[in-house]
Amino acid sequence: MSKLGTKPYKLVALTYVIIQAIILGLLIFVNITYGFSVRKFVIIGSILEWIGILGILVAAYSIRRSLTAMPLPKEHGQLATNGLYKYVRHPMYTSVLIFSLGLAINSGEFYKYLLVVALTALFYYKSIYEEVYLTKKYIGYAEYAQKTPRLLPFIK
Repeated sequence: MSKLGTKPYKLVALTYVIIQAIILGLLIFVNITYGFSVRKFVIIGSILEWIGILGILVAAYSIRRSLTAMPLPKEHGQLATNGLYKYVRHPMYTSVLIFSLGLAINSGEFYKYLLVVALTALFYYKSIYEEVYLTKKYIGYAEYAQKTPRLLPFIK
């Protein structure tokens, strides 16, 4: 069996990151109007964008040196169970999803909602992959995972 962090594991991890970057790039930079557009909720969309950005910053601060886009724990990383990590195991993913939903709402474009659904599925499977390695690396992770929801508070 290959060692954690070796090429096969890094390739799968990198694939998740690339797909994530593509979906986020489409959400942020591509604007295509198909004739069906609803822009009535721009204030709500903007609020969600700011909540998402704030969540990303708070979660990143909580894990500081352990922060990585790759779904593999850093060699000298530490398990964070405080801050936003007290409420969900993957607050960075949750915050990116909130931000992305705000983008979709602000654009009013139906396909952007589909991209948010795709990103949600990607983060769900990416978190499953990541948690295999988090469980191997951190002794208390399995117990933490049992009591803390994955992406949304109150939904295990």
